[in-house]
Amino acid sequence: MYYYIYDTFLDEKKYEKIIDKLKTRLLDLDIQGKHEKLTLLKNVEELIGDEVKRGTTTVVVVGNDKTFLKVINVVAKNNVTLGIIPIGEGNDLARYLGVPEGESACDILAARKIIKFDLGKINSYYFFTNMKINKNLPRMSIEKDEYKIIPGVTCYEVEICNFYYPRKDEIPDKAYKKCSVRDRKLELFIKTKVKAKGWLHDKVVGMKIDSVFQGDKFDIKSFEYLPVVLDDYKIMKTPVIVEVEPEKLNVIVGKERADTII
Repeated sequence: MYYYIYDTFLDEKKYEKIIDKLKTRLLDLDIQGKHEKLTLLKNVEELIGDEVKRGTTTVVVVGNDKTFLKVINVVAKNNVTLGIIPIGEGNDLARYLGVPEGESACDILAARKIIKFDLGKINSYYFFTNMKINKNLPRMSIEKDEYKIIPGVTCYEVEICNFYYPRKDEIPDKAYKKCSVRDRKLELFIKTKVKAKGWLHDKVVGMKIDSVFQGDKFDIKSFEYLPVVLDDYKIMKTPVIVEVEPEKLNVIVGKERADTII
């Protein structure tokens, strides 16, 4: 049984015809199910939890990458399969998964090629891509096995990555090639500032990866509560324990991507 969740931005009139076409295609393919729009008053955890109790086995988000990432935690906790129908802007992740935009994505759902992805977990919360900390970094420490890592004063950001995909027009650091979403490991990146000479003083123009550590568990502590950002939207606070949860999430992907995603 399928459950389709539509993001709030799809209420715009310009998306009406696109949505009508995809609903018709879903009917043709006989993969219909309940369709529901998200609102500020509807809690996605409650919505999906209720539908799972009614027999839903597949949750399909209709929207963009942000829509997809917002349901990761609740989908993983309910052990159901996740699919996406990309609409609008910001669908780099969907493209990486081999899912085209609009009604063409319905054929991917019908083919139902599923890959099991590792997830990162902070305390009891699941994330798909990464978690980042970029404030007061020298005030924290990271324990891995018997080692302790303390970011220096030049550290710009600490990132623990589960899954990396290139954004549009992005030239990624070669270190990201170490990231695999199916290797039962996480990568810890220590990033430092990249400066350029300015007229009066140097200015920060970016950052580079200075050090890389791989492991399945990182214990992050700090002298004060520091904000931790998961999947670029969810905010938690230190201290946190970050772990990998192997093969925790089932995702429907394009057939041509099924054997190439590592």
